[in-house]
Amino acid sequence: MRKKILTEEIIKTNNKIRLVSHDKNLGYGKALLSGIKAARYDYVFFTDGDLQFDINEINKFLEYIPEYKTVVGYRFPREGSLMRVMNTKMWNALNRYVFGLKIKDADCAFKLFERKTVANLNILSGGAMTSAEILLRLQRAGVKIKEIPVKHLPRKNGSPTGAKLSVIIRALKEFVWLYLNTELGNKVYIQATKFIFVGLANTLVDVFFYFVLTRGNDFFSTHIISARTISFLLGSACSFILNRLWTFKKEGKTNVQEISKFYITVFFGLLISVGSMKFFIQVFHLYDLVALLLSVVITFLWNFSLSKLWVFKK
Repeated sequence: MRKKILTEEIIKTNNKIRLVSHDKNLGYGKALLSGIKAARYDYVFFTDGDLQFDINEINKFLEYIPEYKTVVGYRFPREGSLMRVMNTKMWNALNRYVFGLKIKDADCAFKLFERKTVANLNILSGGAMTSAEILLRLQRAGVKIKEIPVKHLPRKNGSPTGAKLSVIIRALKEFVWLYLNTELGNKVYIQATKFIFVGLANTLVDVFFYFVLTRGNDFFSTHIISARTISFLLGSACSFILNRLWTFKKEGKTNVQEISKFYITVFFGLLISVGSMKFFIQVFHLYDLVALLLSVVITFLWNFSLSKLWVFKK
């Protein structure tokens, strides 16, 4: 509140400054986007107010306008503790590996944009993922981005928040959500990831009902094959429902043909799993756990490929 009052006092004496604020704290990302959308000129520049950058370096950026619609800085050398430097490197590596973001320092707060290009983006992040999402959407849209090194000075004012656990957790939540729920993630990778989680859920359901049947019923405690058959069917039913509705998002009513295809895939998947493991042990004389791991990979590729291309094909 004190900062807002001081800002309002400055505005009274300088008509070139406008205050854009939220009634409650919505986070760094939302504040950044509100500022960009409220800008009035063709290009918008932003930086942090903790005096870790030399504002005069903006002159270097202006040299690349209008050839480039986006000019971004990367901190060189990077100030801060070893932990913060490592966090930055890991975050940039994660964005590069998962999303293909080819930017050296996504979170460097020294950027110059063409206003209308950024203002028209559908940015869904509100936390520390915002800068990376902006650059990622610009990159996907084919916007030319120029990177320039900028001096990073020791902090003189304020306290860092980027290393706070709450900030990191929010950034990772947004990261995962964007990957799984938007066009930014690779569709096949997304489906494969969901398929793995469904497989884990299937296994848990299978084991749970097997345990309940064999430990809670005298008949099934002595007829474990019957218990295993029922638990397997319940687990596979869970797999069918989740994969249909969540992994592959198949619309329309389920039919007998679809269910038949699913269980044909499951049946042959079981044969492939057992057969490939036996093959690796007998032919290549591999340790049984290594053979098991290889058979799991082969079975996964079989089940996922047929589920995508045959069972739940749209």
